[in-house]
Amino acid sequence: MSAPSPSGEAVHDVNLTLERQSRDRYVSVPFTVAPGTRSFEVRVSIKGSAGEDRAVVDLGCEGPAGWRGWSGGARTGFMIGEDTATPGYVPGPLESGPWSVILGIHALPGGPARARVRVLSPAVQHPDHGADVDAAPRTGRGSARQLPAPAGLRWYAADMHSHSLHSDGRCGLHELAREGVRSGLDLLFVTDHNTVSHHAHLGAVAERHGIGLLPGQEVTSHRGHANALGPMPAVDFRHSVEDWARQVRAAGGLLSVNHPVSGDCSWLETVPDEVGGVEILHADSYAQPSSTAAFAWLAQVDASRRHRGLAPLTLLGGGDFHSPEDPIRPGTPTTWICAADTSWPSILEALRAGRTTVTGSAMLVDGMLRPDLRTCPILLRVDDGKALHVLAGAGHVLVDREGGRRTITEDRCVMEAPRELGPYRLETAQRCTIAICR
Repeated sequence: MSAPSPSGEAVHDVNLTLERQSRDRYVSVPFTVAPGTRSFEVRVSIKGSAGEDRAVVDLGCEGPAGWRGWSGGARTGFMIGEDTATPGYVPGPLESGPWSVILGIHALPGGPARARVRVLSPAVQHPDHGADVDAAPRTGRGSARQLPAPAGLRWYAADMHSHSLHSDGRCGLHELAREGVRSGLDLLFVTDHNTVSHHAHLGAVAERHGIGLLPGQEVTSHRGHANALGPMPAVDFRHSVEDWARQVRAAGGLLSVNHPVSGDCSWLETVPDEVGGVEILHADSYAQPSSTAAFAWLAQVDASRRHRGLAPLTLLGGGDFHSPEDPIRPGTPTTWICAADTSWPSILEALRAGRTTVTGSAMLVDGMLRPDLRTCPILLRVDDGKALHVLAGAGHVLVDREGGRRTITEDRCVMEAPRELGPYRLETAQRCTIAICR
C-alpha cells in the first residue's frame, strides 16, 4: 500500500476472501484528500486467484463529513468534484483529511480475489448523467379516471420503486421521467440504492416532464432491501434495520420493506415497529402471477403487529424499473394513493393513514408492458372502512384474509368488507392476483 500524494495517484491492493467477508463484508480502503483538492477519481479493478474476474464487489465512498455515494456493483469507478460527480455520488466541498473507498464483498464464486484501488487527483473522467431527452406527449394520467374518493381527496397513480444512473439503472433521470409519463403515472418515486445523489435533480426534471418525481432511496443490504421514502440524508445500510427505521421516522419519512419474497433479495430481517409499508406486489409478480408467497409473509407480519397493537403495514406496489431493455415499464404494478395532492406532505399523510390500493393489470404497448390505468379492476376504500368499492371486477373473485371467496358478478358494486378481514385480493379465474387492498 502506498501513501497518497497531494497530486497524482495512490494505489491500494486489498485481498478479498470469504473469511474477510464473514468478518465484515464492507471493507474500508483509506486515502487522504489534501487541502485545496477540487476533484478526485477512483478506479477499481478485480483479479481472481485463477485470473478470472468473477467476484461481485460493490463500490462506495465516505468522507470526513459523511456518506458521499454508492454505485454497488454497477460501476468500477467514480469521480467526485466540487461542482459535479458521477451519478450515485454527491458533489460538493472536498474536506481535507481521511476518506475511504468502501468495497462491499458481495460474492466470491471464483475463490479469493484481489482488488486494486487507484485514487487519482485531480479527476480525469467526466460524469455521464444520461440523455437530456424531450418530454413525452402526455396522453392521460391515472388521476383522470376520477375514481370514487372521500371529499377533498383524489386517487393518484404511482410507482413506488424505480432506478436511474444514480445506482444500477440504465436511464438518466430525464429518460426515467419520460417512461413514467408514457405509463400514465401521476407520481414516480426514484429510489436509487444507498444514495441520495438524485434528490437534488428531481424538482427540475419533474417540472420539465410534467410528472411528480418524489425522493426515495432503496436501503440495500445482503439481508434485505427497503425503501426509505421522502427527502432525507442517506440511510447507512451497514447499520441495523432498527437503526434504518428510527432514522427514517425521525426524518419524517416512511420505511417500506421491498419484495419480501424474491430470490436472493428476500427479506431476512425482523420488521421493526417503525416500518410503515410493504411492497406486496412487485414486477417479479408477473413471472409467477398465481404465487401467494408474499401474502403468506404478510399474514405472519400482520398477526405479529395485531398482537402488539400496531397498525398494519401500508400496501404498496413497485415496478423496480432499471433498464430500457426491460419490457416491464414503470407502473407495473401500480400503487394508487388517495391524497389531497401530489406534494410530499400530502402523499406521506396518505401513506401513513394506509390510503392505498394496488393493481397489477397491464397491457402490451409497442412490445412493452405498461399499466392499464383506465380500465383495470380495482378495489377502493372510500368511506367508513366497512365496505369495498369493486370496479371492473365482473367475473373475478374477492378473497379475504381468512380465505373466504365471493364471486363478483357486476362491473361496479359495493361489498361489505370489514377491515379486520383484510387484506382483500381480487383474483382471476386462474387465481392470479390483479388487485389488493386493506
